[in-house]
Amino acid sequence: HCFLFALFHRKNFVDPVNYFYGAGWGTDEQAVIGVLAHRDATQRKQIRLTYEENYNENLIQRLQSELSGDLERAMYHWVLDPVERQAVMVNTATKCIHKDYAVIVEIACTNSSSELLALLLALVSTYRYNGDEVNDALAKSEAKILHETVTNGDTDHGELIRIVGTRSRAQLNATFSWFRDERGTSITKALQHGADPTGYSHALRTAVRCISDANKYFVKVLRNAMHKSGTDEDSLTRVIVLHAEKDLKGIKDAFQKRASVALEKAIGNNTSGDYKSFLMALLGSGI
Repeated sequence: HCFLFALFHRKNFVDPVNYFYGAGWGTDEQAVIGVLAHRDATQRKQIRLTYEENYNENLIQRLQSELSGDLERAMYHWVLDPVERQAVMVNTATKCIHKDYAVIVEIACTNSSSELLALLLALVSTYRYNGDEVNDALAKSEAKILHETVTNGDTDHGELIRIVGTRSRAQLNATFSWFRDERGTSITKALQHGADPTGYSHALRTAVRCISDANKYFVKVLRNAMHKSGTDEDSLTRVIVLHAEKDLKGIKDAFQKRASVALEKAIGNNTSGDYKSFLMALLGSGI
């Protein structure tokens, strides 16, 4: 307990574990954000364990009962372990009436093989090579296969799924490059954009975009989430929370380049209140 006090003590803050348990703490959302938004996954887990050990109460459940709205949903995902967080998001996506393939594909295609294995989910069936070595002849050959699959109107996309599901990121980028050079268009544009009752075409386009340029893909997700018609808080939360401890800097840089405005400013203009404060803290936490 003394270790936690030394590790997490901040000016104007008491020991966060005791602080959470104190009467009325839930009304001070800014203090909760101040403690949790600036702690890495290991520290947050230690706070959770110590809180539960000392008070025989689940911290996540307490947060859910005290917070509300977009802040509650964002904080819930943030406090989870990274692997647990992704598993929860995948599970939620599979239970939607219209399954949210994009969420599943994002997680499957932007994690390394070891990270995917840690999820203990059958999202991919092979251990994908993560190195930079490329077989150029294979790339050219499979680019031709992809072209034949697309132009023949093959609706099951068996070959495309095989290639995308087993080749390394470097190998796939070489294949996509060959396809673009030989056919004059990208594989995503070549894929069917019409009726898509199964959602497979959309899922495959998402997979290709995540593999070829994940930062560019997430910039598009963020920009779509902050559309004039309204803000998609779930998408904002998903991208920021999932990437805050991993590769958010690259996404922020790509957003600045594409939108000519800082991601912090864009989100600040489209959110408000404690939810805004929490996202701002994650964007600038440097965890």
